[in-house]
Amino acid sequence: MKLFFKKGLILLVFIFASFFSAAQMEKKFSIGISTDYGFGKDFNNCASTLKLHYHLFEEFRISPSFSYYYNKENVKMNVFSFNFHYLFPDLIPQIFPVLKNQGLCFYPVVGFCVANISNPRKSCSDCSSISATSGANYMYHFGFDFGAGIDYDLPTLLPFLRDMSASFEVQYQAAEKYARPLLLFGIMYNF
Repeated sequence: MKLFFKKGLILLVFIFASFFSAAQMEKKFSIGISTDYGFGKDFNNCASTLKLHYHLFEEFRISPSFSYYYNKENVKMNVFSFNFHYLFPDLIPQIFPVLKNQGLCFYPVVGFCVANISNPRKSCSDCSSISATSGANYMYHFGFDFGAGIDYDLPTLLPFLRDMSASFEVQYQAAEKYARPLLLFGIMYNF
C-alpha cells in the first residue's frame, strides 16, 4: 500500500506540472489553498488543501487536490481528490438580479478521492474496523465526492491581486469505510 501511495503522489505531482506548463500559455489555470472542515458521526477534523483548477473548456474544469487533515483524536488522514466542475456564471444573476456583475459563479462538484487514514483510536460506527492491518500504518479508502460551490472574483485596487478569487464549497465525501459532509473555504490565484 505504501507503494500505491507513493505512485499516487508522483502521479499527482506530474498532473500538477503538466497542467501548469500547458495552462500558462492559455490563461486557464488557477492554483490555491483552502481550509476544510469534515464533520459527521464518525469523526471531525480540519484540513489544509492545495488545489488546482484547469479549464478544459470555457465552462468545464478539472480540480485535482491534496488535503492534509490535522491529527485529531489520534486519527491521521490525507486525501487525494480529483473533481470535475461545470460552471454556471449566469445562474446566480438570473436568480438574484441584484448580484449582476458581482463576479459570482455557481458550479456543481463531482469526482473521486483516495483517503489515507492511520491510527484511529476507535472504529467508526458504520464499519467493523478501520484499524491498520499488521505491518501497515495506513489504510487506503476509495470514494466519491459530490456537492456544489461558488466562486467570487475578489474586487481590489491592487494590480497583483486582481486575478484572485475566493471559493466556498459544500461536499459530501462517501469513501469505502466512512461518509461525511465537508465545508471548504479557499483562495485561488488565476493565471
